[in-house]
Amino acid sequence: MPKIIPDLSNRILQTAAHHFEAKGYEATDIKSLAAELGISVGALYNYHPSKPELFVAVAARWKADLTSRLLENLASPTPADQRLRSTILMLYENMEAFTGIWREFLSTGERFAHDSPQNQGFRRDNKELNGRLQALFREVWARRPDSADLVNDPQDRLAQIVTGSIWQLVMNGQEDQAGTRAFVELWVDFLAPAPPQ
Repeated sequence: MPKIIPDLSNRILQTAAHHFEAKGYEATDIKSLAAELGISVGALYNYHPSKPELFVAVAARWKADLTSRLLENLASPTPADQRLRSTILMLYENMEAFTGIWREFLSTGERFAHDSPQNQGFRRDNKELNGRLQALFREVWARRPDSADLVNDPQDRLAQIVTGSIWQLVMNGQEDQAGTRAFVELWVDFLAPAPPQ
């Protein structure tokens, strides 16, 4: 009879996420992952038949969790400027905390077949997040002169530029995380200023 280990599926994903974050995809070793979990490699492969499939499962879970938290924040009843600020900071903090996963996620697109359910889900989530973020910019920047072309863009490029810029700041600011964080907070003050009193 096979050994039953409570919550093993969850532990595999958490431990694998830690390995992918700390070591990167290439350096993550299935044998050491299984040893840390106290299971055989075969038992691990019963849950995830290959390293690419394990990474896809980790990325899908991590992305779904982040998307859920961001959408919940975007839908909160707080004022629009506060929602915009907290959403941008939440995205920054997630990118900063999981730099390795983000790097692997964005640089390993070949692991996600273009028409795979995971890729379709990621694209659908990104489109929804960008649309909601763009709508929030439209609401917050309504009082800014000359912002109509930026906030009314049907392709949501303002939201895409903001999220891409956060990613670049995180990737390029690893040597000075405190300085990068201070800059991001100033940038957020510019993007989502408090309403006039």
